[in-house]
Amino acid sequence: MTERDNKKIKYWLSLFILIIVIFLTTDWWRSIPFHQKNVLTVGVFSDSYWNQQNGNQHKFIDSVIEKYEEQNPNIKVVYEKGILKDDYSEWLAEQIIQGTAPDVFIVIPEDFNMLRDIGALKNLDSMIQKDEDFDAGAFYEAAYSAGEADGVRYSLPVECAPDLMFVNRTILQNEGIELPSSKWTWEDFYDICRKVTKDTDGNGTIDQVGVADYSWEEAFASNNVTLFNKEGTESNFTDEKVYNALMFLDQLDVLYSGSGSADISFEHGNVAFWPMNFSSYRTYLNNPVHASRYADFDWDYLTMPAGPDGDNASILDLISIAMYSGTPMQNEAWEFIKLLTCDEDIQAGIFEFSEGISVCRDVTEAELVKENEMLPGMDESPNIETLEYTMQNAIFTHRFSGFNEAVNAVDTGVSEILKSDANIRMEQVIQARSINNFLKTIHN
Repeated sequence: MTERDNKKIKYWLSLFILIIVIFLTTDWWRSIPFHQKNVLTVGVFSDSYWNQQNGNQHKFIDSVIEKYEEQNPNIKVVYEKGILKDDYSEWLAEQIIQGTAPDVFIVIPEDFNMLRDIGALKNLDSMIQKDEDFDAGAFYEAAYSAGEADGVRYSLPVECAPDLMFVNRTILQNEGIELPSSKWTWEDFYDICRKVTKDTDGNGTIDQVGVADYSWEEAFASNNVTLFNKEGTESNFTDEKVYNALMFLDQLDVLYSGSGSADISFEHGNVAFWPMNFSSYRTYLNNPVHASRYADFDWDYLTMPAGPDGDNASILDLISIAMYSGTPMQNEAWEFIKLLTCDEDIQAGIFEFSEGISVCRDVTEAELVKENEMLPGMDESPNIETLEYTMQNAIFTHRFSGFNEAVNAVDTGVSEILKSDANIRMEQVIQARSINNFLKTIHN
């Protein structure tokens, strides 16, 4: 071998070593098309789903990504920052249309049916069946079932929050009333409200009431009302269960005909019952200013009272995560979804970075024990049994396009009925016609 040949070998060897060093120490190679399979894209929004200004949502997803990349060093996870929840649905739809949909993405309830109908959601059943490490039993059943439609699994829940009935125990104790059981009814609820609603200072105005902010949504849920058909094209507003709920709401309204004080509120200690989403409860729990407002009385949470046709059911709200049906990284995407929803350390992070609760039963129970000691007026041990019973009976409703507007139409209809002196059954028919006409307009 000549000296010239040796120089050529050394030159090409040095060049090869230099390329390897650059390849291992920089990220420029990730942009090369043949290596795109090593980049996993995620669709998320940057603010709180629960409408709280905590600024921590990106910290939560960053913690998930950090752990995922540690476990999968050959994968880089990226996401577009700064997308607000109010803009997220439009952003995701645009990505799908443009062919740049993320491999996995958060699904808000209003988008689930639309994304499924256009074929954007991957069927996860085969991956779940093949994954021996996956345990569906770790989830709250109500949260887990939300990811199914027509017997097909399309998503897994990330975080959730049910509605609960908060109770001023001090009022009940002062009135000699026992705390209701988990299986209390509308009859029990009304009886307590009737007993505690009174003029306590003798000035002729009611200044203590049984309940505040109890709406038709809570009444319908606890009386087993299915308000809309699956497509959202027609309401069931004339149903007998709706009638019973309206009659009950009318009875409650009559109790407060003599109240007029602007100072009546749960935080002022003169309201016995107050429906509240658990995310709002946790917001109060973690804000010393809010929590101090409730330091002058003892309070706790209960299940919702059951209607004659229903159960102690609560409305459940949640967000989930799904896989894009066209992803070229199915296995990698599944591992990310599983880490986000099943890993106990990641799920515990929800209590640090968000206002919802974990969808994993054991995680939520353990984390609530830690949080509960911080709230004035609460027991040292959280009411886990009530939360568990509530989650067993929670109701999650898949929301069609225009769902929120349809709910507003129902809200208007119920308000018209309750303030009218006309026959409730007749008013049901009139308002049902109006609601159904509205539903037609949003689906045309």
